[in-house]
Amino acid sequence: MKCKVCGSESGKYPLCRACNLKKEQGKIIKCEKCNNWHYTSLPCPIVSSDEKFLYSLKNTLISKSEQSFFEAIKASVPEDYVVFPQINLAAFINRTDDARFHNELFRNIDFLITDEKYQPKIIVEINDQTHYNSDRKERDEKVKNICEEAGIPIIKLWTSYGVNTEYIKAQIEKQLNALPITRIHHFNNSSTSETPPTENIPSLIINSQPSAEQRNPTQKKKSGCYVATCVYGSYDCPQVWVLRRYRDTVLAKSWYGKAFINLYYTVSPVLVNLFGNRCWFKNFFINRLDILVNKLQERGFNNTPYID
Repeated sequence: MKCKVCGSESGKYPLCRACNLKKEQGKIIKCEKCNNWHYTSLPCPIVSSDEKFLYSLKNTLISKSEQSFFEAIKASVPEDYVVFPQINLAAFINRTDDARFHNELFRNIDFLITDEKYQPKIIVEINDQTHYNSDRKERDEKVKNICEEAGIPIIKLWTSYGVNTEYIKAQIEKQLNALPITRIHHFNNSSTSETPPTENIPSLIINSQPSAEQRNPTQKKKSGCYVATCVYGSYDCPQVWVLRRYRDTVLAKSWYGKAFINLYYTVSPVLVNLFGNRCWFKNFFINRLDILVNKLQERGFNNTPYID
């Protein structure tokens, strides 16, 4: 390794012996402003170059993790399809009323997939653990509602599971085959205040749109975990993957399990349709589902990506 200050050999350390001695004497510091090692007598190179300007360029448009997903997504889309990184909602979604401000559309999504005519088809969001924070959940919920109203599905990929090209390709193919999805009313025509959905079930369960079955009657019927998806905010997240595995490998194998599944898919869409946007509904179920998910994981049901 080269010394971060003088450039001489420093072994496995950021500073050579001579510069480390100067660090102990207070002549060299690890600058908190630029995050580099330099002499205290010299101005911070980044601050000094930018302090005269109000704006400066970012080092990169997307993070290293997002770059890996970007390459996998580009390799997974059909020929002539295009993938755009870090694009604003306002670039491909219009507000149809005469509102003066469209602030709710000034949010970026990670990737947008379009066809060869640049018609928006699918959104891909890359989620890390920060998406469990309340502020990120609120942001994700707003984006989801806007996209459901506009009629564009969202695929959520989790960084904790790495870049699984096969899984990404399968999810993209599934969503393309399910287009167009059913649009869901979340807003009225004069404001962005949320109103109870009046059309179908919340399309956050975008992996099981009935329109795909109507176009292909021979396709096996797939059901979304409505309550769980509503509570956790995504059909593709670790907790729902556990529940879906249990549904398909245990419940679906017995007559009483099948009876429960049929009852669940009869009642849960109605509950989500009526109460899915209520905080008490999500709070009531999340603790109970967390307990169930933990017990299932202890029994060996993985929370890794799962395809129905």
